[in-house]
Amino acid sequence: MPALSPDITPRDGHTFLGDGGEMGRLIRAHDWSASTLGPPEGWPQSLKTVVRLILTSSHPMFIWWGPDLIQFYNDAYRETMGPERHPSALGGKGRECWAEIWDIIGPQIELVMRGEGSTWHEDALVPVTRHGRREDVWWTYGYSPIDDGDRVGGVLVVCNDVTARMVGERRQKLLHDELNHRVKNTLATVLSLAMLSGKSARSVPQFVTAFTDRIHAMAKTHDLVIKGATGAITVAGVLHAELAPYIAVDGQVEMVCDELALTAETPVNLGLIVHELLTNAAKYGALSTPHGRLIVHCGRTPTGGFLDWRETIGHPLAPSERKGFGTQLIDRLARELGGSARLDLKPTGLEARVTFNLAPIDHVGKF
Repeated sequence: MPALSPDITPRDGHTFLGDGGEMGRLIRAHDWSASTLGPPEGWPQSLKTVVRLILTSSHPMFIWWGPDLIQFYNDAYRETMGPERHPSALGGKGRECWAEIWDIIGPQIELVMRGEGSTWHEDALVPVTRHGRREDVWWTYGYSPIDDGDRVGGVLVVCNDVTARMVGERRQKLLHDELNHRVKNTLATVLSLAMLSGKSARSVPQFVTAFTDRIHAMAKTHDLVIKGATGAITVAGVLHAELAPYIAVDGQVEMVCDELALTAETPVNLGLIVHELLTNAAKYGALSTPHGRLIVHCGRTPTGGFLDWRETIGHPLAPSERKGFGTQLIDRLARELGGSARLDLKPTGLEARVTFNLAPIDHVGKF
């Protein structure tokens, strides 16, 4: 279509269009002689009136007219369209233009054209292709008849793209549900920590110390979750949070970990498992002696992730040193992660493998 002169003025028969913004100029410049409508001066008065109405409105509006459903729309509606339809939709036939959603809007248009009334739809999902991809778009819209004498000549569409609000509300609900889920899980975990700490404690001070340490471990991992709220939390991040005080000490701890992203529910439980293993290592295992060594390795399995924990102690463990390990807690936490825990307390030190679910591959490395 040739560019329009900025000082273009309405021709005879086009005065009803007024200015009408960009769409008014496009309608005036359009070759209507090739359309079943013919030149604008011959259009029905009702069509002229409604076209002028939409062109002077700042609300998105659209018209289908006649048996071919010839199309008109205003500048506000143009903002909701992609280059796939604007400006080619102007003067085009409705069914051809909107073939991808005709199963949704076709019956509604036909109802109005048959003279059976109007339609109204709130927050309706009507996916459309725009800007090169099919998008989920929510609309609040109504179809109303435009009379042409004693029959319905066309359909007036008054609509609003409410996608931003719908997406925001759905995200808010998702966050609310997620928060509710996490709070319930946290309370259940705290209760379990209290019960298991009470079973293994020999005195009230011992219970307070063990329980407090475990709550602090939970808090440390929750800090990770909050800092990474807009991205993924990795296994390495959880391990570093717990092992940082030991990694730089005389090379006692070696950590080799692939870049593995965790699901939203995993970091706290995994952090508690690492805390239990670390507490045992510091009290009874590899980190209780300057000659001990701890190797931590994490990687991917066909079904998720794994954490290997291998301790080496310079002397055999005495039977009394094999007590006090939070095996029940680790087993329960691993099951909640969709995996399992295998603990093997050998004379030379603990060897353990913990498996767990991972986030989808496309979340890896996102922070």
